[in-house]
Amino acid sequence: MALGGLLFLLLRLLAVAHYNWDVAFALADTVNFDDVIGVVVGTFLGAAGFTAVLLALLLPVAVVHHVRRLRERTWRPHDLVMLAVLVGVFAAALITLRDWVTLLVVLAVSSAFLLAVQRDGRARGWLERASAHLGAMVWLALFALAGLTDTVWVPEERLVLKDGGAVSGYVMDVHSPYTEVLTAHDRRIRIVTSENVVSRAEE
Repeated sequence: MALGGLLFLLLRLLAVAHYNWDVAFALADTVNFDDVIGVVVGTFLGAAGFTAVLLALLLPVAVVHHVRRLRERTWRPHDLVMLAVLVGVFAAALITLRDWVTLLVVLAVSSAFLLAVQRDGRARGWLERASAHLGAMVWLALFALAGLTDTVWVPEERLVLKDGGAVSGYVMDVHSPYTEVLTAHDRRIRIVTSENVVSRAEE
């Protein structure tokens, strides 16, 4: 688990820096391992579209996993909890994005998967093998989310400075007397003195 969190954080730093090693190195100074949960949640919510796609791929397999556990009489309460959480998060993403086409696709694929599980054949064997490794698939989905989206785990802000200038980007760290900002467009680290920041507002 610890290694997985470290790899996720490493991929996140590289992805938001557009795979610029120097920028990722500068960003590494603003986060630590204790920030992994915040980075995961921020990424998950920030990259809503990408997250919805990953959940659409995972949900049918999770349903098959749940059904297989019931049939084998190896069902455990946490299986249902995990499925319920995935469904809840996916529903929240759909309501926010209003992507009803994705919902219909997921329902159709889930129904097809359930029918395949009820019949003997190659499809059933493949699905059962995939569902048996649901945990590994979740980790692969998280790594894909970490490495394939440049969405930063904090909201984009516009900082107005005393000299009349402004900086658009992501505030990565505030420590007296400096504020470190990852600029939105060219993804560079800009350091401004905190006392020169007049206001901050989300873009």
